[in-house]
Amino acid sequence: MKFSPKISLTKAGFSDTEFLWYLRNRPDIYRYSRQNRAISWKEHIQWITPVILGMSNKDIFIIENLETPIGQIRFDYPNQNEAEVSISILKEFRGKSFGRKAFEVAKRKIKNEKKLRKLIAEIHRENLSSVTFFEKLGFKFKTKKGNWLKYIFTL
Repeated sequence: MKFSPKISLTKAGFSDTEFLWYLRNRPDIYRYSRQNRAISWKEHIQWITPVILGMSNKDIFIIENLETPIGQIRFDYPNQNEAEVSISILKEFRGKSFGRKAFEVAKRKIKNEKKLRKLIAEIHRENLSSVTFFEKLGFKFKTKKGNWLKYIFTL
């Protein structure tokens, strides 16, 4: 019998602030992030408040399994045509198709709301599980700059 993850996506709100801070500060999450360290509550609030209020070029969705938050998917919009995607999932839910399913739902959602032509994933070169994950989603390697690999998904 094949396992089928039950997920839902909701746009992040103030009630999700603590979960997002907890998720962000897990060493297995920030290990391959650009800001490779835990962040303070004050730093988190200063960053997340404009995002939640819709005063930034980002969207964050909470990934839930049976109404329990298990991760987040974020889209940063550097321009009208593209978005950089970032996905973080609690360790115990990885490798079970939650990320893939969340990406498919989020991709449809933003494709309907935004006029995007491509999605970008910038992945630390040592983060092999993310490289594999995005390649399985159909992202194609584009360039390498320092420790960062750039993958593109054409919509």
